[in-house]
Amino acid sequence: MEDAKKVEKRERILDAAVTEIAAHGYYNTTVAMIARRAGVADGTIYLYFESKQAILVAIFERAVGRLLVLGRRSISGQPGAADRLRRVVELHLDLVGRDRDLAVIYQIELRHNLHFLEIFSQTRIREYLQIITEIIAQGQAEGVFRRDLEPLLAAKAVFGVLDEMVTDWVLARRETPLNARAGEVVDLVMAMVAV
Repeated sequence: MEDAKKVEKRERILDAAVTEIAAHGYYNTTVAMIARRAGVADGTIYLYFESKQAILVAIFERAVGRLLVLGRRSISGQPGAADRLRRVVELHLDLVGRDRDLAVIYQIELRHNLHFLEIFSQTRIREYLQIITEIIAQGQAEGVFRRDLEPLLAAKAVFGVLDEMVTDWVLARRETPLNARAGEVVDLVMAMVAV
């Protein structure tokens, strides 16, 4: 029971941090602001995270971790590479589009700090790119994706398209759901890789 309470409090702190950082920016957000929104004492934050930077890293790792779990589960039922890639694109836009504050943090706050970018490029983003890389290689073996593409480069290009769609959505502050354009994005991605 105690562990469940700790997990719940840690999640509450991360949720509060997402809201505060998205609203005020990383550098203008204080640990006290996060604690207040989470409903905990300032010192409690340090029982879970050694610094504000550690909170930001945890936010990112939690988001990518969820994407990886749901992504693997979602594509496991898809036998063909084309269906798997289509599902990754749809899922990415759907999951990221569910939390604009988190998208703001990832697209704006993390991009302004080279140190954070280095941390994140070494973390679970590699796993995500590996999933897409394997799908590309599978499609090449099936004869449905271009064989002249290097799978990792193609995976990075797919990720780049998705990333730009999220950036455009965040900066435009559209009320339209991000996944509303999933069909067009799927068509674009498939045109890039299909035979």
